[in-house]
Amino acid sequence: MCFSFMLTDESCEMKLCKHCGKAFIASRKGNEFCSPKCKNQYNVYKTRAKKNNTDE
Repeated sequence: MCFSFMLTDESCEMKLCKHCGKAFIASRKGNEFCSPKCKNQYNVYKTRAKKNNTDE
């Protein structure tokens, strides 16, 4: 039902989460993550990877 609503409503966009890959309906165009938790985990992993690269 939600999918059929999305097809008729152009303001909602179906996207894949940048961190976990789960499909979600973006409430805004700039949304890249399915939840704040996924966004935070992505940023933590990204920061740790950057730190590990500078330590070498």
